[in-house]
Amino acid sequence: MDEQALHEAAKRFGTPLYVYDLGAVRTRTAELRAALPGSAALLYSLKANPLPAVAAEVRAGGCRAEVSSAGELRAALEAGFPADGILYTGPGKSAAELAEALERGVGTFSCESATELRRLGHVAASAGRRAAALLRLQPVEGPASGLSMADGRQFGFDPEGAVRACADLPEAVMVRGCHVYLGSQISGVGALLEGFASAKRTVEHVCRAAGLVPEVVDLGGGFPWPYATPGTGGGFEGLAEGLKELLADWATPGPAPEVWFESGRRPIAESGSLLTTVMDVKVRPDGATTVVVDAGVNVLGGMTGLGRVLRPGTGFENLSARGDRATLTAAVVGPLCTPLDRLAVRAEIAEPRVGDLLRVPNVGAYGPSASLAAFLSRPPAVEAVFDGADCVGAWRLATGHVAADPWPQPLA
Repeated sequence: MDEQALHEAAKRFGTPLYVYDLGAVRTRTAELRAALPGSAALLYSLKANPLPAVAAEVRAGGCRAEVSSAGELRAALEAGFPADGILYTGPGKSAAELAEALERGVGTFSCESATELRRLGHVAASAGRRAAALLRLQPVEGPASGLSMADGRQFGFDPEGAVRACADLPEAVMVRGCHVYLGSQISGVGALLEGFASAKRTVEHVCRAAGLVPEVVDLGGGFPWPYATPGTGGGFEGLAEGLKELLADWATPGPAPEVWFESGRRPIAESGSLLTTVMDVKVRPDGATTVVVDAGVNVLGGMTGLGRVLRPGTGFENLSARGDRATLTAAVVGPLCTPLDRLAVRAEIAEPRVGDLLRVPNVGAYGPSASLAAFLSRPPAVEAVFDGADCVGAWRLATGHVAADPWPQPLA
């Protein structure tokens, strides 16, 4: 979207405002699909952005869905993803959410422990069904870059534990294969291929030791893209060739499995811009400048609530500057009543003035739903979806307290 369209969107919906460009979603989804083997499935991780209007565009690009909560499942179904192609992941799944997922027709569950296998088996048996599962395996090695899952103790079986679990499966659970996720933001094709090779070795070891014939192997993702700063995630030159060689032979019992990959960030990150208005400009006696905007960590939190505190290096483009203003270095802060509400410590920005419209790029992933949306009870940002010049619709997250139902009776 060009600057004029962004100004018009801000005038129409106010700020802070997220704007998503479906054209960018189509481009990046197609790019990633083309870099993967044609026989492989690509799953969109709704944790990156569960807005159905955005997720539906990824689905239209040939992706299935990966969800990790009942809310994400409902969003995926609203976006048109077939339930039988959905993978349900995450540690600590309750019996209630497993029951809802089975009732809605979810095809496969990624199970993290023997306890979870038993819980899934109990729920499936109670419903008179048989549930399909993947065994999530802890990576033996972490990725060469990015956020590693190798030390994520809450995720998955160790290889020996997975082998033991295969020897004592609940009757109502059918294990289809294995699931490994090495990490996020893995930079470079070489590092991606090394990570997938490591995951494949872990799967092969477990399947051989357990005598498991894998129908499906989910090798995860890690495909990178910048967050809240300018730039791109680089290309995929050599990835298709490397994957073809890597996946040509499997040291597992039975025929070669179907391979799945996952990505939330890569298809949608570029599509999103955050628009925010300058509310105040403060210059200290030493000349240091602080810019106060109407978007804080409640709007652009960078998954703060999950311990991944947003590094205060957000990039800003001043859409109100017409090339006639000098660039200066400033701290950019939000409107929240906490000293932690910092978006940038030293941002290079065309001289900001009260009322200016600023843009933060590359925030299509991990935006409002990954922020402290309810903190200080400010209204969440509007999220507007555009296809070219046409506005598909606009939404905002719902926050605030509502009356709670009585606690449900625990399920065995």
